[in-house]
Amino acid sequence: MPLRWARFPDRFSIIVLIIGMLLLVAELVNGRFWLNDFRVYYDAATALRQDQPLYGVAHGLSSGFFKYAPVLALAYVPLSLLPYTVAAVIQYAIIVAAFIHAVLLVDRLVRTHVFPGRSPAFTPLFLLFAVVVVHLHRELHLGNINVLLVWLLVKGLDHLLSGRRSAAGILIGIAILAKPHFAVLLPLLVLRGQHRAWTRAVGVVVLGLVAPMLFLGISRTAELLVQWTGEMAKHNASLIYTGGSAYNNVDTLYSFLHRSMLHRFGLHGSNVEAGAVLCVVAILFGALVLTHRARERQHGGSSCNLLKEYVLLMALVPSITLTDTNHFLFSAPLILLIIQHLLPMTSAIWVPLTAIPLLLGFGGNWGDALGDWSDTLVHYGILGIANFGLVVLTVFLDQRSNPEATSVS
Repeated sequence: MPLRWARFPDRFSIIVLIIGMLLLVAELVNGRFWLNDFRVYYDAATALRQDQPLYGVAHGLSSGFFKYAPVLALAYVPLSLLPYTVAAVIQYAIIVAAFIHAVLLVDRLVRTHVFPGRSPAFTPLFLLFAVVVVHLHRELHLGNINVLLVWLLVKGLDHLLSGRRSAAGILIGIAILAKPHFAVLLPLLVLRGQHRAWTRAVGVVVLGLVAPMLFLGISRTAELLVQWTGEMAKHNASLIYTGGSAYNNVDTLYSFLHRSMLHRFGLHGSNVEAGAVLCVVAILFGALVLTHRARERQHGGSSCNLLKEYVLLMALVPSITLTDTNHFLFSAPLILLIIQHLLPMTSAIWVPLTAIPLLLGFGGNWGDALGDWSDTLVHYGILGIANFGLVVLTVFLDQRSNPEATSVS
């Protein structure tokens, strides 16, 4: 069906497509169409085909180490058969298409399950785009897979809310295989009694780990899996920022809590400290889910609770793991939920006064806007603080008002 300017949500799709094409042309003209993260996947797939080292060597840039399961390199083998520029354009187009579809799907799910009866509107879509555009631009420039994972997870949520648990589990399992951080969704599925979904997800992960044996053999696959786990361990060796000019871990929740209070108790920023913080977060989140379930037993089931819990976990991932800034795109569904909460303009004044600075902290392009001040903001982890602030705000709003919606059996 052709896109039409006057039809919802086509105008949003058209504008994002135009912006995406303009950015693509600008990067090609200026010789900046590098997609360095995609280069890692492309070269890793090439190395796999040519029986070259997959882990522990740089693919592309000196920092371009492949940190994913062997099956992901296998998935990129078809693109690695094409000239790099052609393959990169395909990756770029997939990212743009996945972003558009994920946003439209989240908007529908939020209006259906959290704010039933709310009419579709362009304003929430464009406000979300304005908040995340800096991170989306970086994603497009690097050619990473984060937007694709957002689409997989949102589509999985759609299946979950529609009762298609097996399909949901398959998509969630693929996302976990690509980013093991999303294993945080499995306890939620268990607590929610979504047994078919979580068993399918685990099955997909296991299948994805052993599938390369069909092409590489048992010993080669086992060797690659050992190397992969070692690469992941090195990548997450330090989760707390304690000083210096390397800010790769400055946005984690652990860094914020350590610098703001935990260092006063003589703690030195070890991963044991981070593990203790993670346990507290897990307990608090489990309590939130159990509170929701207790309400549902008294007042009937509400799919809005499952949706909130799911997008909260997605948004927590970049705060509890060591990631790059464009990984905060995982918070896009949560941000759209907050925007939908703000838009009727009927909330207490403290809600927008809290939400707007957090959204600015999340989406601000501080390097361009504030110059030297950006180093200070980066040093204090403004992005991570804003992201976790949005998580806390969502939980607080949920506890104040838990609207009933369509039940999930």
